[in-house]
Formats: sequence, C-alpha cells, structure tokens
Amino acid sequence: MRIKNLKFKIKNYAKGFTFSRSNKAKLMLKYFLPKAKSSIGFTLIELLIYAALLIIIGVVAVAFFIQVINVTETSRRSRESLDNARRVIDVIGQEIRHGSSVYTLTSKLDMDNGQLSLETTRDLPADEESTYVDMYLNSDGRVYLRRESGTDQLITSEKVKVTKLRFSLLSDPAVNDPAEKTAVQVIVTAQYLDPISGPSNQVTLTSTSTLRSYE
Repeated sequence: MRIKNLKFKIKNYAKGFTFSRSNKAKLMLKYFLPKAKSSIGFTLIELLIYAALLIIIGVVAVAFFIQVINVTETSRRSRESLDNARRVIDVIGQEIRHGSSVYTLTSKLDMDNGQLSLETTRDLPADEESTYVDMYLNSDGRVYLRRESGTDQLITSEKVKVTKLRFSLLSDPAVNDPAEKTAVQVIVTAQYLDPISGPSNQVTLTSTSTLRSYE
C-alpha cells in the first residue's frame, strides 16, 4: 500500500513539473558535460607523464642513431687504413719478387722510415738489360715508388699516414749461403689521418718476399 502511494506521489509531482528550455540546458550542462569531460580529457599530471615518456624515447633514439654512425665511421676508417697497408705490401712485394738484387748503397734497412732500392728487369727502358726501382717513405707519411728516369708514384691514399715502413734482410747470399735467395721482410704501419681528431685506427702488416721467386 505504501509503495502504491509513493508511485502516485511521484507521478503527480512529475505531472506538475514543467521543463523550460533553460532548465533543460542547465540540466544537460550539469549532468552530461562533466561526464563527457572526465571520459575524454587529460589531467596536467597525465600530460607531464606523456611528455616525459616522449622525451625519454627521443633521447634513446638519438643516442642509438649516434652510436650507429660512430660504429660505421670507425669501421670505414679501419678499412681505409687496412686497404692502404695491403696496397703497400702488395706493390712492394711484387717489386721484390721481380728484383734481381738489393742495391744496399741507397737502401735504408732496419729503419722505420726505410727505403728499399732494387735492381730489376721489370719495366725496362729501351736498350737496357736492367734498371733500378726505389720504394720509400717520405716525411709526410706517404709511400712512393720511383723508377729510374721516371716520376715518383704515390702508393698510399692522402687520407692515410704511414708511420712505419721497415725493410729487413732475412737472408743475404753475400753473408750466408750464396745459393740462397735474398728474402726481404716488410713491415708497414698505417693509420687514418682525420683532419679534426687526428690519426686513428692504426693497423700493422708484415710480409716477407724473396727476390727472383718468379724464375
């Protein structure tokens, strides 16, 4: 009985209450807009957290990118130094294997800024049975090859500085067995020459070649 009376009162109250346009607008602003704002809006703390996360991600990405660039550049410099050292070893080795004797009067043996002078039959001038070729390191860290009556040929790149070019006789027929062929050991140390940070990425190669080994 009480429930029926309550329903009747609510029904009569609703009948007697009229909603104007202003009342409807106020009710919408009061009950709907706050709920919508709370569901799609961001607080200041949330914005700060999002900004901090974006900054951290950006810093990590930039650091990784810089690391990749440094590794790539280091690899390129090491490859440049190694390629030039190999070129010196290959060029000098070919000249030694084609040579007939070491011309000791102009050779600088067992020195870091060495020079090797060879008597050779390679690339002979006209009407000549033999000629001479010199391989040496100049004061600027460049390795040159000079043939008799010819111009100096640069062997190494200008990006690389050679700090050691040492020639050593491992066997000398004049001292040891005359039937034994002369063997020459070549040691080359090269490093990349950076105009800003200076020399870096040093490599050292060693090779031994015997004169007239093509015979």
